[in-house]
Amino acid sequence: MELGIPIQRGQEQSSVIKAWKEQKITKVINKAQKKLLEISGWENKKTAKIESQLQRMQRKMDGKKMEKTEKLRSKKAAVHAKAQEKKANVQTRRAQEILDAEEEAARFQTMGHIPNKSSFSCF
Repeated sequence: MELGIPIQRGQEQSSVIKAWKEQKITKVINKAQKKLLEISGWENKKTAKIESQLQRMQRKMDGKKMEKTEKLRSKKAAVHAKAQEKKANVQTRRAQEILDAEEEAARFQTMGHIPNKSSFSCF
Protein backbone atom coordinates (compact mmCIF):
# COMPACT_ATOMS: atom_id res chain seq x y z
CA MET A 1 0.00 0.00 0.00
CA GLU A 2 1.27 3.47 -0.87
CA LEU A 3 1.75 6.15 1.76
CA GLY A 4 -0.68 9.03 1.67
CA ILE A 5 -3.59 6.93 0.44
CA PRO A 6 -5.63 5.66 3.36
CA ILE A 7 -7.47 2.41 3.16
CA GLN A 8 -10.98 3.11 1.98
CA ARG A 9 -13.91 0.82 1.59
CA GLY A 10 -16.42 0.28 -1.15
CA GLN A 11 -16.77 2.69 -4.10
CA GLU A 12 -13.98 5.01 -3.05
CA GLN A 13 -11.50 2.18 -2.74
CA SER A 14 -12.51 0.85 -6.15
CA SER A 15 -12.09 4.26 -7.81
CA VAL A 16 -8.66 4.78 -6.21
CA ILE A 17 -7.53 1.37 -7.41
CA LYS A 18 -8.91 2.10 -10.89
CA ALA A 19 -7.07 5.47 -11.01
CA TRP A 20 -3.85 3.82 -9.80
CA LYS A 21 -4.22 1.11 -12.47
CA GLU A 22 -4.82 3.69 -15.24
CA GLN A 23 -1.80 5.70 -14.10
CA LYS A 24 0.37 2.56 -14.05
CA ILE A 25 -0.84 1.50 -17.51
CA THR A 26 -0.22 4.99 -18.91
CA LYS A 27 3.27 4.97 -17.43
CA VAL A 28 3.99 1.53 -18.98
CA ILE A 29 2.63 2.65 -22.36
CA ASN A 30 4.70 5.86 -22.33
CA LYS A 31 7.84 3.97 -21.32
CA ALA A 32 7.28 1.39 -24.08
CA GLN A 33 6.59 4.15 -26.62
CA LYS A 34 9.84 5.89 -25.67
CA LYS A 35 11.76 2.61 -26.09
CA LEU A 36 10.12 1.98 -29.46
CA LEU A 37 11.12 5.45 -30.64
CA GLU A 38 14.71 4.86 -29.49
CA ILE A 39 14.78 1.56 -31.37
CA SER A 40 13.35 3.17 -34.51
CA GLY A 41 15.97 5.92 -34.33
CA TRP A 42 18.74 3.35 -33.89
CA GLU A 43 17.38 1.31 -36.80
CA ASN A 44 17.17 4.39 -39.07
CA LYS A 45 20.73 5.42 -38.19
CA LYS A 46 22.13 1.94 -38.86
CA THR A 47 20.10 1.55 -42.05
CA ALA A 48 21.33 4.90 -43.38
CA LYS A 49 24.93 3.90 -42.64
CA ILE A 50 24.50 0.58 -44.42
CA GLU A 51 22.81 2.25 -47.40
CA SER A 52 25.75 4.63 -47.64
CA GLN A 53 28.17 1.70 -47.62
CA LEU A 54 26.10 -0.06 -50.29
CA GLN A 55 26.17 3.02 -52.52
CA ARG A 56 29.94 3.38 -52.09
CA MET A 57 30.41 -0.30 -52.92
CA GLN A 58 28.14 0.01 -55.95
CA ARG A 59 30.13 2.99 -57.28
CA LYS A 60 33.36 1.08 -56.73
CA MET A 61 31.96 -1.99 -58.49
CA ASP A 62 30.66 0.13 -61.36
CA GLY A 63 34.14 1.60 -61.79
CA LYS A 64 35.74 -1.84 -61.81
CA LYS A 65 33.06 -3.10 -64.17
CA MET A 66 33.83 -0.25 -66.57
CA GLU A 67 37.56 -1.03 -66.40
CA LYS A 68 36.97 -4.74 -67.02
CA THR A 69 34.54 -3.99 -69.84
CA GLU A 70 37.06 -1.67 -71.49
CA LYS A 71 39.82 -4.29 -71.17
CA LEU A 72 37.58 -6.94 -72.72
CA ARG A 73 36.61 -4.60 -75.56
CA SER A 74 40.29 -3.92 -76.15
CA LYS A 75 41.01 -7.66 -76.23
CA LYS A 76 38.11 -8.17 -78.63
CA ALA A 77 39.48 -5.46 -80.93
CA ALA A 78 42.94 -7.06 -80.78
CA VAL A 79 41.49 -10.47 -81.66
CA HIS A 80 39.57 -8.91 -84.55
CA ALA A 81 42.71 -7.17 -85.82
CA LYS A 82 44.71 -10.41 -85.56
CA ALA A 83 41.95 -12.30 -87.40
CA GLN A 84 41.93 -9.68 -90.15
CA GLU A 85 45.70 -10.01 -90.46
CA LYS A 86 45.47 -13.81 -90.69
CA LYS A 87 42.66 -13.59 -93.27
CA ALA A 88 44.74 -11.16 -95.32
CA ASN A 89 47.71 -13.55 -95.16
CA VAL A 90 45.52 -16.47 -96.31
CA GLN A 91 44.11 -14.41 -99.18
CA THR A 92 47.59 -13.25 -100.20
CA ARG A 93 48.88 -16.82 -100.10
CA ARG A 94 45.85 -18.03 -102.10
CA ALA A 95 46.45 -15.35 -104.73
CA GLN A 96 50.16 -16.24 -104.87
CA GLU A 97 49.42 -19.97 -105.21
CA ILE A 98 46.88 -19.29 -107.98
CA LEU A 99 49.45 -17.13 -109.75
CA ASP A 100 52.08 -19.87 -109.34
CA ALA A 101 49.65 -22.46 -110.73
CA GLU A 102 48.88 -20.26 -113.71
CA GLU A 103 52.60 -19.68 -114.36
CA GLU A 104 53.33 -23.41 -114.06
CA ALA A 105 50.45 -24.21 -116.42
CA ALA A 106 51.82 -21.66 -118.88
CA ARG A 107 55.28 -23.31 -118.65
CA PHE A 108 53.76 -26.73 -119.30
CA GLN A 109 51.88 -25.23 -122.25
CA THR A 110 54.96 -23.62 -123.78
CA MET A 111 57.12 -26.72 -123.26
CA GLY A 112 54.40 -29.09 -124.39
CA HIS A 113 54.61 -31.27 -121.27
CA ILE A 114 51.82 -32.81 -119.30
CA PRO A 115 52.04 -32.39 -115.50
CA ASN A 116 52.67 -35.44 -113.28
CA LYS A 117 49.69 -37.08 -111.68
CA SER A 118 51.14 -36.34 -108.22
CA SER A 119 50.59 -32.63 -108.82
CA PHE A 120 46.82 -33.28 -109.30
CA SER A 121 45.80 -33.16 -105.69
CA CYS A 122 42.17 -32.44 -106.43
CA PHE A 123 41.65 -35.33 -108.90
